[in-house]
Amino acid sequence: MNLNTINYYIATVEEMNITHAAQRLFISQQALSNHIARLEEELGVKLFNRSPVLSLTYAGKRFYEYALQMANIERQIHQMVDDVKENQAGELRVGISHTCGRAILPSILPKFRAEYPLVDVKLVEENSAEMENALRRGSLDLMIDFLPLSIEGATYTELTKERLFLIVPKKLLKEHYGQDMKRIVSECRKNPDVRLFKELPFILLKKGNRVRAMLDEYMERIKFSPNIVLETENTETAFALASKGMGITVYPELFMWAMPEKNVKDADVEFFPIKDKKTTGTLVIANMPEHYLPNTATKFMETCKEGIEEIKRSHI
Repeated sequence: MNLNTINYYIATVEEMNITHAAQRLFISQQALSNHIARLEEELGVKLFNRSPVLSLTYAGKRFYEYALQMANIERQIHQMVDDVKENQAGELRVGISHTCGRAILPSILPKFRAEYPLVDVKLVEENSAEMENALRRGSLDLMIDFLPLSIEGATYTELTKERLFLIVPKKLLKEHYGQDMKRIVSECRKNPDVRLFKELPFILLKKGNRVRAMLDEYMERIKFSPNIVLETENTETAFALASKGMGITVYPELFMWAMPEKNVKDADVEFFPIKDKKTTGTLVIANMPEHYLPNTATKFMETCKEGIEEIKRSHI
């Protein structure tokens, strides 16, 4: 058995389709089938059930676990050799959510690419559970996400704190508070208090979202029940509706970083940061200490911190 065959097997399991796996590997279907057949012959077991659809046998499932470990060890060896040779070439696989990527990567990747042009950065944009699984099995070198992490044994470096902002339509403030609007706005700029808006409608994310969970805990603690007129899965939808005066919403700071400055200025809303530690998220970059971490990964982590500090300074 050779490492090429191992990688062919992994691709076939991940695609669970010979045609798709062969296309991904840039080989013919017949060549891939021959590799799998020789591997089964060498091991003396069937790894796949061929009918009615392609599926793994019990032996195939167990072998897949070891195949991933073997492929990961091979990759770590290559990374180590690249570091020793100091050619700074290779591949760096980074997991990040769509939101975080949109907010911070434009300030990070160009700078990193300029310093390490031979490093191929592969972005994996998935949800937290998928990224943690990939980090655990060695398919990712680094993962950028919010605490808490559910993956055991991971180490992480804090990148930044993220506040939540109350997005309050000026239209609603004028309608409900009239001449008292300036006083309300002034009070909220000094000490934002969601209870000042108890008579106004709210547009919130649906339950199950990280931001909604923090907000629910906060509102329960201060004994405030918002007048929810609409719930949505999409943070951008909530903001767009708030900007049209439909209701107050809550917006994460990273979304504000990703928003063009013109859009922020043109939005007919007031932005009030919620000053509560438990509504503040912690963004981290994590890795698994048992997996070899190339020098370029360490540099990428440093570039992340520098880039985020630049973003924060520009939004003060």
